[in-house]
Amino acid sequence: MDIKQISEDEFPDLIKHNASSKDPIGGSVFALSPEKGQLEPLNLAAGKLDFDGVDPEIGMHLLSIYWSRQLYTAQIIYRPAFMRDMACEGPYFSKLLLNAIFFVVSKHCDRPELRSDPNDITTAGWKFRQRFTQLLRDSFDKSEITTLQALLIMSNALFSRCDERSLSWLYAGNAFNMFIDLGLHVLPAVDSITAEELEIRKRVLWGAYLIDKIQCLFQGRPPLLNRVNLRASLDFLDDYDELEPFQGITYMTTQPGVIPSLNVSLLTNLCELTIIVERILREIYSESRESNLVHRANISEEIKSQLRTWRQNLPLRLDYLSFPDQAVFLPQSACLLALFNVLIILVHRPLIIGHDGVINSTTAHESVNACTAAANQIVQILHDYSQHFSLSSAPYMLSYATYISATIHARIVAQKGSNSTVFQSLVLCQNILAEHTRLYSAAEKAKENLDKLISHLGISAADDNLRTGSPGSSGNNLPNEHMVMEESINVAREPGIAGGAVEFGSSLMSLELSDLDLEAIAQGFQVDVESHSFWNSLV
Repeated sequence: MDIKQISEDEFPDLIKHNASSKDPIGGSVFALSPEKGQLEPLNLAAGKLDFDGVDPEIGMHLLSIYWSRQLYTAQIIYRPAFMRDMACEGPYFSKLLLNAIFFVVSKHCDRPELRSDPNDITTAGWKFRQRFTQLLRDSFDKSEITTLQALLIMSNALFSRCDERSLSWLYAGNAFNMFIDLGLHVLPAVDSITAEELEIRKRVLWGAYLIDKIQCLFQGRPPLLNRVNLRASLDFLDDYDELEPFQGITYMTTQPGVIPSLNVSLLTNLCELTIIVERILREIYSESRESNLVHRANISEEIKSQLRTWRQNLPLRLDYLSFPDQAVFLPQSACLLALFNVLIILVHRPLIIGHDGVINSTTAHESVNACTAAANQIVQILHDYSQHFSLSSAPYMLSYATYISATIHARIVAQKGSNSTVFQSLVLCQNILAEHTRLYSAAEKAKENLDKLISHLGISAADDNLRTGSPGSSGNNLPNEHMVMEESINVAREPGIAGGAVEFGSSLMSLELSDLDLEAIAQGFQVDVESHSFWNSLV
C-alpha cells in the first residue's frame, strides 16, 4: 500500500462536515482557526514569538516536530491559542510549557547543538529539562492550565524516554490535582464562556484523560481520572486541523504527497478506545476487581463486545488493515490499531490462565487464538510501518505494542519451536525493541523483561537470530532512512468482517494452534503473576 495524495472525492462526508458546520459555536471557532494559523509566520517574521532564548528557527522546527508527532499529548494543547499567546504573553502560553515541549521532541531532532554531547542522542534537550525544572519552582504552588499541561507532557517523556517512573507518576499526580482544583473535569454551560475557551477546556479535559489511561497502561498503575466524573462530550468544536496536511518530519526522509493528518478523528477515536482501557484496568487487572468467576467472565464478554463495536465503528479512513484502498496510512493510525490489538491481548490473557488453577479448555483455546491473532496483527502493522516510515523513530506506543506482542509469540514459540513462523515474529520484536532503546529507556526495560521471559521459557536460540542490518543493528548511529523488513516475516492479514472488525478465531489459526499444551501456556503466564504481579506485568 502506497502513501498517496487524497482527493476531495475520497472523503466527501469529511469535506462537507468541515465546510458547513451546523453548530454556530463550533462554526465560529472553525472560522477563526485559519486566521490564527496565518498569524504564526507573521508573528515569527515580526520577532514577536517568545522562544525563551532559543534561536527562533530551531524553536519553530521543534514546535513543528511536536505538532506532527504526538498521538495524544499534543492534543492537550490547543495550538491556535498557544501560538497566539506566545506572541502576546497570553494565559495559554508559558515558558514552562514551551520548555516541556522542547524537551519532549528534542530526541527526534538530529541537530547536534541541542545535545550536551554532540555524539550522544540521549543527551538531546537536557538544557530544556534543566530550564523546565528551574521554572517549575515558581509555578508548582498554583494551579494553572499551562502548568498542568507541562507536567503531563513532561510526565509522559520522563517515563518513555528516561524510564524515571516515580518522577513521571508524581508529576502526573500533581497535574491531575491541578486539573480537579481548576474544575476542568466539568465543562461550564455553553453560553457562559467563549467558544475558544470551551474548546481549550475540552481538549485539556480529554487530553488529561488520555494521558492518564495511556500512562497507566504503560506503567501498570491504576487510573486516577474516572470517566464517570468527566462531564464532557467528544464533540470537538474546532475540526480545522482534520484536513491539515500531514507532515512527515522525523517520520521519513522525504515528504509524502498531500494527505490529511486527520487529527480530530484520531483524537476522538483514541478517546473512545481509552474509555475501554479504563474498564480493562479497573475491572480486569485491578487488585480490587470482582472475584466472582461468573461476574468476571461477564465483564470480559462485555469488554470484548465494546472492542468489537469500536473497531466496527472506526472510520474507514483510519482502518487501513481492513480497508486499505479507502484509508490513509498515518503513523498515528498505525499506533491506534496497534493499541486496539494490545487491548485484545490484555482482555484475553487472564482467560488463558484460568481461575485458581482450573483451566477451561474451550475458553483457553479461544483466548490463545485471539491473543495470537492480535499479536500477529501487531507484527503486520510493524511490517507495514517499516515500508513507509522509519521504525527507529516510531512513537513509543509501537514499542509498547511490540513488547506485548512478543510476550505472546514467546509462549507460542516455547510450544512450537524455533522453526515456526511465530519464531520469526519473536525475533523481529526483539530487533525492534533493541533499536528503540536508542530513543526510549522504557523500551530497554521492556527488552530486558522480554529477554528474561525468553530465558525462562527455554528459548535459547532467539538471541542468535539478531541479524546484522535488521532493526537493532545501528547502535548509537542516526536512524536509517527506512528499516525495511524481510518479506519472509510479512504476516498474513486476518480476514475482515462487517464493519472492519477482525475475525480472531479463524479456522486456519485454530488448526495451527490446536496441539498446544494449554497447561504449559497457562504456567508461562502465571510466571508474570508470581514474579511481578498483574500490574507490573503490563510493562
